Amino acid sequence: MAVLTSLAILLALGSWQVSRGRDKVRMLVVDARQAAAPPLDLTDAGPHTALAQRQRVTLRGRFLADRQGLLDNQVHGGRVGYDVLTPLQITGSDRVFLVDRGWLPGGPRRSDIADWDTPSGEVTVVGRLGRPVDIPFVSGSAIEHFGPLWMVAEINTSELNAALGLDLHPMVVRLEAESAHGFLRDWPVVAMTPQRHYGYAVQWFGLAAAVLGVYLAAGRRRARELKTTGVTDANLSTK
Repeated sequence: MAVLTSLAILLALGSWQVSRGRDKVRMLVVDARQAAAPPLDLTDAGPHTALAQRQRVTLRGRFLADRQGLLDNQVHGGRVGYDVLTPLQITGSDRVFLVDRGWLPGGPRRSDIADWDTPSGEVTVVGRLGRPVDIPFVSGSAIEHFGPLWMVAEINTSELNAALGLDLHPMVVRLEAESAHGFLRDWPVVAMTPQRHYGYAVQWFGLAAAVLGVYLAAGRRRARELKTTGVTDANLSTK
């Protein structure tokens, strides 16, 4: 019974990794398709325009420099830093998008925050849409304040709206590497490649095959022992 349970678990884990690999392949295909498409101009698009994950968009508007903040615990090259998050109000509209402008290194202390420039006039930026994780990373208030800046561990648009007095769009714009007014931007489409998922699947299936092989070998050995014991008993009974 234990062997059957182990096999079921190992095969399920292998199948799950195969499924995750296929999901990542689909994500990469969609991303490649979005990358080849011209960006949607959100300045002219209406507020009810359907928007998709990873869609390329262009925005023209004004950065709200007095309400920008940081996304904490962002690591690049083994160094901890922050992503700069700046609200951008679209020209001629009251719509506001939170723009992730990229990564800056942190200092020895969390309060050591680098300076950066934010243009005061109208800007045009190009980026990709993404949905933030609307679950606070810590209990209680997820927003810290360092002077005029705020800092969060996860992007929660509802909390930010209440704290900043804004009505942010639920999707965040991550600036593309070629767009102006950003910092270091190196955002992989997927955290783990399909090949790694398939590699893990091979390992789980291999373990299942090993368990089955050990079980069958043990069964054959036990059968031979029983057969040998039966022959010995028969010989003894004839004497």
